[in-house]
Amino acid sequence: MRSIALIIAVCVVGSLGWLARPESAVAQDSSGPTSTDQNSTGQNGASPDAAAQEPKKTYFWLRVWPDFLVKYDVETDRVVQKVKSKNGVSHGTTLSFDKKSFFMITGKRGFVEVLDVTKGEIVEEHSFAENGRIIRVSQIKECPGFTHWYVKIDRVKQELDHYVIEKPEWLYYNVAEKKIEKRMKDLPRAIRRGSRISPCGKKWHIFSRDVSVVNAETLEEEGKIELSTPLYAGMGPISVSSGMDFYDYKDPTAYRMLYTMRDPVRKNRSLGGVIELDMEKFEIRNIEEWGASLRTRGFRVTKDKSIGITTGGFGRGGGRQSDGVDPKVTFLTYSLKDGKKLLETTVDSRNGLRLAAISPDGEKIYMTGRGHELVVYDSQHRYMKTVELDGETDGSIYVLEQ
Repeated sequence: MRSIALIIAVCVVGSLGWLARPESAVAQDSSGPTSTDQNSTGQNGASPDAAAQEPKKTYFWLRVWPDFLVKYDVETDRVVQKVKSKNGVSHGTTLSFDKKSFFMITGKRGFVEVLDVTKGEIVEEHSFAENGRIIRVSQIKECPGFTHWYVKIDRVKQELDHYVIEKPEWLYYNVAEKKIEKRMKDLPRAIRRGSRISPCGKKWHIFSRDVSVVNAETLEEEGKIELSTPLYAGMGPISVSSGMDFYDYKDPTAYRMLYTMRDPVRKNRSLGGVIELDMEKFEIRNIEEWGASLRTRGFRVTKDKSIGITTGGFGRGGGRQSDGVDPKVTFLTYSLKDGKKLLETTVDSRNGLRLAAISPDGEKIYMTGRGHELVVYDSQHRYMKTVELDGETDGSIYVLEQ
């Protein structure tokens, strides 16, 4: 009996103790995660992996006079961020291979500033000044491996009572050490024309009459896909442009691109379609002929690569002013499944405007150029609105996902 009474007493005391606990302790047990749980799930209860997998938004980046790069929200058509350079007017902008940085030529073209896209600020400055000379940077070219740049400079020697314009130079520049390792009259011959960094980031891919792979260190050719030699009798040489890859330059083994081919019989006629290049076996994987080639000048494509939009050439609504009258522009929309033209519309425009970008879904078309505005049309080529910016643009729009 004493044992039973003791057990009952312990149970009662335990129940009373639970009832006497503070409300905050009860609330933490019933609804809130512990500090250990917060580390594993994040402040809002979502895991870090889930947060990292949130879909990215598409933004435009534009260079705006005099010394700004601005971030533009495509959904709201508003500027959401402005980044000011540290050394004055920007004379040129280059997007890095990984699309995480911009290289801005500033400081009367004597500096290169590196803007971190994620941070939205200038994180590096590189000076190319020389005693007794005026140095003007005119071009920046990243190298595979991303440790060096090729930098083209114009040099002006300052004499006592005059200036001497010297020949341009190319510099092989160590980015981390901010050191010029080599001076050259020109780029190495192997990468002088049509070179771009391979999708893997380790080699040069050369787009010329043929497509070749060049070793980044030795600059020796490792392989080539011959496009200048007709594949079959009755075909002509094939030309591809490195400006648009259906794989977004993310597949290290292949490219899928639009091509054109001169008709060997009717030489004033061009054929076109899609070609897939195997960069491991150095061969053509597949080729799809669509018929007459598309007008690919200034070609812009949707995110899913289903639609392409461009404008007609000069004399057909391409945007050139004539006799003091503002031009007309012809929009052309193509299906990238079979190359068929879906829509063609000629609209009134303003001198100096050109097609610069489209929204990811193709529902908005953006024209810019000389001036401080973005002129927006819808997918049916109808005028929507004009967005006024704080300064004039250089006519280029960089499309980034963040």
